Amino acid sequence: MMAFEAVTGGYEPGLPILRGADLIVEPGEILALLGPNGAGKSTLVKAAAGLVPVWSGRITLAQREITNRPAHRMLAEGLGFVPQTENIFARLTVRENLLLAHALAPRERRGTIAEMEALFPDLARQRSLAAGRLSGGQRQMLAVARALLAKPAVLMLDEPSAGLSPRLVATLFERLAAIRGTGVTILLVEQNVRAALSIADRAAVLVGGRVAHLAPARDLDPTALGPLFLGGGH
Repeated sequence: MMAFEAVTGGYEPGLPILRGADLIVEPGEILALLGPNGAGKSTLVKAAAGLVPVWSGRITLAQREITNRPAHRMLAEGLGFVPQTENIFARLTVRENLLLAHALAPRERRGTIAEMEALFPDLARQRSLAAGRLSGGQRQMLAVARALLAKPAVLMLDEPSAGLSPRLVATLFERLAAIRGTGVTILLVEQNVRAALSIADRAAVLVGGRVAHLAPARDLDPTALGPLFLGGGH
């Protein structure tokens, strides 16, 4: 569904964050992207989203190259991205956030607001509330719903559980598992290793801008990942 082939890139010329990253995301799976701070996890998904320049290598989506494609064209390519922060319009109501995302979605890929409110009942109950007044978990659900309105083939999420209580993390990840059940492929950047592995099919560990380890999620013991995070083990 999605492939990163020897991807090198970063924010400043000559200072690469990604150093030849190779990764294949299979159709219909949840792939968790794990690793220490600074390993390049967020940079990898931002590069796919057209927000970080790729200097060499290539990124493909459904066998179509999207390397360095402008970010505003990604919806039409079938790629959804939920950044960690600033992923909603705080001054708009929940309903207005959804209406705006619906209007921007490609006509041939457009979902319905009713579908999103069924998937995230809190959004239906709070539709008239300013989005900035939502709880952290509700904000993330709104951000995910906005991305899903374009019916992406691949949904990328950058640290969706950051700052959430354990209960809200569990609720959000239950929704992500349900989304995968609809056929959406998910690439999940996450620091909450246990939560990520609980719903992921596979997990990749990034160290130093490269994939250091890739395995079925069920085969990974969160307590044994320390050496990989520090750069040892394969």
